[in-house]
Amino acid sequence: MSIFRGYNLERHGDEYTLILYVNTNSTEISSELGEIIKKNSEDLREYVKKIIDDKFPNIKISSAKIMLGTMLLATVPLGINAFNTKASAQTTAQQIPEFYTVKAGDTLWKIATTFGISVETIKNLNNLTGDTIYVGQTLRLRSAQKDSITLTDTYTVKAGDTLWKVAQSFNISVSQLKALNNLTSDTIYPGQVLKVKETVIYGTYYTVKSGDTLWKIAQSFGVSVDEIKRINKLTTDIINIGQRLFIPEKTSEEIKPKVTTPTPVYEWPAVTYIVQPGDTVYSVAKKFNTTVDNILRYNYMSPDDWLDAGDKIAISGYAPRVYTVTPGESTSPSTRGKIVDWFLEGQYILKRGDIFTIVDVQTGRQFKVKMMGGYNHSDVEPLTSQDTEIMRSLFGTWEWNPRPVVVFKDGMNIAASLSGMPHGAQTITNNGVTGHFDLYLKNSLPHSQDTSSSYVEMHYRNINIAAGM
Repeated sequence: MSIFRGYNLERHGDEYTLILYVNTNSTEISSELGEIIKKNSEDLREYVKKIIDDKFPNIKISSAKIMLGTMLLATVPLGINAFNTKASAQTTAQQIPEFYTVKAGDTLWKIATTFGISVETIKNLNNLTGDTIYVGQTLRLRSAQKDSITLTDTYTVKAGDTLWKVAQSFNISVSQLKALNNLTSDTIYPGQVLKVKETVIYGTYYTVKSGDTLWKIAQSFGVSVDEIKRINKLTTDIINIGQRLFIPEKTSEEIKPKVTTPTPVYEWPAVTYIVQPGDTVYSVAKKFNTTVDNILRYNYMSPDDWLDAGDKIAISGYAPRVYTVTPGESTSPSTRGKIVDWFLEGQYILKRGDIFTIVDVQTGRQFKVKMMGGYNHSDVEPLTSQDTEIMRSLFGTWEWNPRPVVVFKDGMNIAASLSGMPHGAQTITNNGVTGHFDLYLKNSLPHSQDTSSSYVEMHYRNINIAAGM
């Protein structure tokens, strides 16, 4: 016969007190219990704990009261351990699952006692206002460590693209675009894949169980089916048992990349080379037992750039370069520009094949040109016959005397000087003029040593005028 005839549980917040009623029908048993109480309170505590281990292994019982009828015989504190020894071992072994799917016959109390947590905890975790649950419902049983994934949007560079153009298309700055892609220069090339946006999504992982559907999971977590599909890159509504899905919270955060200013380089590296006729990037790389990528990177070149005979290039490190202007810093063309050194910066901004706008400082009139080439200065051609007519009207007649102008390219306004005499080769044959024109930036030089110094000095004065000096 049992010492106790019954029990009751009194709830106090997250904990319970166990009420044990002594079996008064057995004098022998009552005497045995009385001896235990008198002899040693620790023995009584162990006695009660064994009962709890056997009958209530998963309930958070903090104390026990032993009653003889309405008389309190003893109060047994069970210490600060919410679970008894057996329950703790079981909980540690099984680790409370993050989610539980409600089964037939389940109640919140039953689930709570099974996993050693309180009903209130389950209700709070699942935003429940009542005790009603339904079969198949997914309940969270513990707070999840916040997981996150990063979604990346990319763009594949096309012919004619520039960093500024790509940045404008995706409403970000050139500096952010460069930071996202760890770019140290403004050079990009067709086929290159660029990150244009990164978004960190917070949430948790969920493992699909039997009977789950995307709709059911979405309902349980309060998100949309489309959002689950987008984040997990699902093309259909089909999911499989055991499949791991990332379930987002309702908020996400776009990653703002740390923007760093490129470090200027003022000195040439130890090894340099003067380009010879017929040289290619590949042949130079082979000559110095280095890679094509190194030559391109050290000289801020893209794969479709080629070398100009007589040009100096860096072999063992970066060529000198400064960063006076930044793509995207201006929203429109201006009649004032910044002073940009041709050799330290300009030659890396204005490249062969580039199309940009020329603004006449005195009149504000604009026309477009295409850069044909040039390594001591920029050689340009009016893009169309209409551009040629605007240019001709500014000079009145074709003449060598230059005019102060501003180059507007990729959101940068650069002080420059443009001559009015077409000469030499051309690549555009239907623009109404034969030849190309000289465009100077700070410290640009003529291609020939026979060029008049007064002509060069006129360019330099014009550049200062275009800069508002």
